Amino acid sequence: MLISPPFLPPPQANEAAFLDASMPECTDASHGTRGAPQGSFPLVSKLTWHNGMHLDAPCDAQKQRLPVRAIADGTVIYRRDSAPHSDDPKHPLNYNPYGEHAAWTDIGLVIVRHTTDIGATGDTPTQITFYSVYMHLARIEAAVRPGKPIWRKDAIGTAGRLFGQEGRLHFEICLDARNLQQLLGPARPMRWTDPGAPPKDNGRTDAVFGSIYVYLPAGTPVRTSAPKSHLYEKPTAGASAATDHFVPDTLHEAQWVEIRYGASGSAAQGGDATLTSYRATAGAGGLLVGQRIGQPHVEKDFEYDMYKEANRRHNDLSAADQARSSPSGWYELLRFGRNLGPDPLPANAAHWRPIPTDSGHVWADLNAPGTYKFSDADFPAFRGWQCFDDDTNPLDQRCDSVELKRLIRDPAQRETLKDRDALAKRLNVPEVRAKLEYAICRFPTEWDKATITQRYEWLKTDEEFRMSEGQGWEEFAAHCEALGCDDLPQEYKEAQWHLHPKRLISHARGGHWLGATEMRRIYSRIKSQNLAMYLIPLNLTLRKYGIISPLRLTLFLGQGAVESQELNLIVEGGQTKGSYQPESSHWFDDSNEHYFDQYIRKNGNKDSRDHIKFRGRGLKQLTGRFNYAYYWVFRGWISLSSFDDPWWLPHGKPRAPEITNPQFVASDPLTSMDAGGWYWTVSPHRGMGAKRQGRDRSTINCLENSSYSSTLVEKVTLAINGGILALDRRQNYSDSIYKFFNDMP
Repeated sequence: MLISPPFLPPPQANEAAFLDASMPECTDASHGTRGAPQGSFPLVSKLTWHNGMHLDAPCDAQKQRLPVRAIADGTVIYRRDSAPHSDDPKHPLNYNPYGEHAAWTDIGLVIVRHTTDIGATGDTPTQITFYSVYMHLARIEAAVRPGKPIWRKDAIGTAGRLFGQEGRLHFEICLDARNLQQLLGPARPMRWTDPGAPPKDNGRTDAVFGSIYVYLPAGTPVRTSAPKSHLYEKPTAGASAATDHFVPDTLHEAQWVEIRYGASGSAAQGGDATLTSYRATAGAGGLLVGQRIGQPHVEKDFEYDMYKEANRRHNDLSAADQARSSPSGWYELLRFGRNLGPDPLPANAAHWRPIPTDSGHVWADLNAPGTYKFSDADFPAFRGWQCFDDDTNPLDQRCDSVELKRLIRDPAQRETLKDRDALAKRLNVPEVRAKLEYAICRFPTEWDKATITQRYEWLKTDEEFRMSEGQGWEEFAAHCEALGCDDLPQEYKEAQWHLHPKRLISHARGGHWLGATEMRRIYSRIKSQNLAMYLIPLNLTLRKYGIISPLRLTLFLGQGAVESQELNLIVEGGQTKGSYQPESSHWFDDSNEHYFDQYIRKNGNKDSRDHIKFRGRGLKQLTGRFNYAYYWVFRGWISLSSFDDPWWLPHGKPRAPEITNPQFVASDPLTSMDAGGWYWTVSPHRGMGAKRQGRDRSTINCLENSSYSSTLVEKVTLAINGGILALDRRQNYSDSIYKFFNDMP
């Protein structure tokens, strides 16, 4: 999913600052001081449901309001233009609940349907459909018409007036029950979930993004220093949380550990890994669950060193254990807390990492028996994500959710759940507002004219409002009728699950899984059969190697566009037509083909036909026996001990790596993409030997903290190509892709 906020101000210092600048909440208060500020999500005064949030449109350098923009690719399904302004104080749209003077409200409304991929199971994409709603528009662009496509960042219109205040936008995101289940994962209940209940299985694998979370039960092995063994043994009997009896060197209390990499959007620098611990067990009133433990621990440059560390842990094993292992499997374990790929990893692989505890940092085995792994794609309950589906009166705009009221009330005061006024006052408490950002709530749209007055009839008997006939009800009802629509699409009315727009956008931007439509906008000339063949393997590669930031995606895909001719050519062709054909049974070899003579005695090539046998294949055109050999080692297909390095020197008879099926890089779609991700992770380097095995910091992945520029594109071109062949084309592709992924209008 690619998603942006509805306003696009200039870049900020970091992601959090950008979202604050792009989605500033209105500061105007609701009726008196009885509740949350007007337009809060999901509740406003008197515990009344509110679909979305009210935003104050930011201004550009010339003090002009920025346009409202589509947050994702989609299709416009509804448009209503705003009514012409009237000075008549009795006009329903001049209703003012906060003063005596007429205050105009614009009613321009646009609804967009978004269908996007968020992951995949096998060859089947995991797809969701959701809706974004833009209300109180003063003006709508002419091109925004029902049935027409709209692209992320396209202008929709101009934010209008709300009760006389300029530049206001009501913005909401919603979806139906089936698509909410897709978003949360098939195993996630769509109801309030006890955050202190220990998990019984790992989280989803079709969608994995953002932070990784590991549940550590009481009794998890810990050490005061980094263990030397990377395989765990059968746990010693006797640990018991019930009796508070634990064997030495184990956790005495369950906890959660979060692993977040800087490139995933955290405040840490790109390449750093930040490990944060949270309580997993409840205290009085269940309030301790999710409470942070100690101080976060930062592993400096861990992501940059991940390839080296994966190889180290694999190479430390015995020869017998290496036979059921691979550096690739270890790399996945370090990245995701579990091996999500096809390459081998010992069943008893230990994942030792330093974690915070109450008594300081210790090393813990995050893959010990009884541990469970999740990611932000699971919307974990212990982090606050909760579904509220227990409002018993959906045609009453008041919130009657018992579970949501329990979340709001003061744990010290213990207000009764029937005291709506006391609970409503809590909506202004920052701690409560922070919790409500993670609430996923089911209630009908407030824009349906057929039910809008019925849902507010409770105001007639409310002692504070006293809106009986003749005392303001008629004016209020007329205003509601003017806001409502009698022709809303049924699909939108059925999308009754609402999420906090700003929180969801922040959450979803942690993972860039590309759908077919998005991929076609990046590689416009890709053939349909190649798009179907490579799209999911490409996404898996981007996920595995952490190529998820706009800068990394730009550099990776910009180079890949030239190297693979936009995924249309996965094998390097020569002067003869045969060199372009699939190599299903054996690698291409033709004595009349001399294009590949340029590789003779280069890149580890030694034998007479190595230059053609190890020609370029895959997304990044893996070239030379050297690169093939170390990629084969990474995947666990050959052993590092099976050959000598260097083997290409003319003196002596060193053993060269035996690779009988180099064409597999081109014939297997996942390997075609993965080989490109591997080369991205270990290059660029000059010369041979230890540095080519990822033992220094000059890899492309380390450029995360650089600024995008033509100089940077040239550096990456040198790393990928060995020269600057087709530099202009690489620059043009990169410029276009950088603008596509970034939040630039």
